[in-house]
Amino acid sequence: MATIKGQNLRLFIENGSGHYSAIAAAQSCNLSVRLSVKQISTKDDTDDFAKNMALKLSWSVSADGVVTVDPDRNDTASLMSRIGQTVRVELAMASGEQNSEMGEVLLAGDAIISDVQVQATNEEESTYSVQLTGKKNMLTDIRLIVTSDNHYIRTTDGNLVAAEHEA
Repeated sequence: MATIKGQNLRLFIENGSGHYSAIAAAQSCNLSVRLSVKQISTKDDTDDFAKNMALKLSWSVSADGVVTVDPDRNDTASLMSRIGQTVRVELAMASGEQNSEMGEVLLAGDAIISDVQVQATNEEESTYSVQLTGKKNMLTDIRLIVTSDNHYIRTTDGNLVAAEHEA
C-alpha cells in the first residue's frame, strides 16, 4: 500500500468553466464525514446498551493557508467572492509547479463555500481558513479514465477526463 504525503493531497475547486484549480498557498486540508445517529429506547429494552439508529450523513472539507494574491488559483479574494455558491470540489493528488497540477482524484462532490476567515497578526504572515459544506452527490469516488496503454485521456483544453468509479 502506497502512502500519500500531505503536500501531494490538495483541494481543487472548479472555477465555473470546467477548469479546476488548487486552493492557493494551502498549508493543510481536512475532510470530515459524519453520521448523525439518534438514540432510541423503549420500555421493552432489558439490556444496558443504547440502541442507535443512523439518520443522515453529512460531509465538509476545509483548508488553511497563507493569504496570497493569485488570480490563477483559488486565492482568498476569489473564495470570499463566492461565499454561498455551490462549487464542485475534488480531493486529488497534486504535482508539478507549486504542487498545483491535479492528478488522480480520490473523492469529489458538490459543496457550498460556507465560511472564509482571514487572520492578520502583527509581524506574522496573514493566514486564512475556508470551509466548504457538502451539499449533494456525497463524495463520489471518481477516477481518471485510462487507455489500454496506460495513458490518461485529456480534453483539448487540457482537462483530464474522469468518471464515477463502480466498485
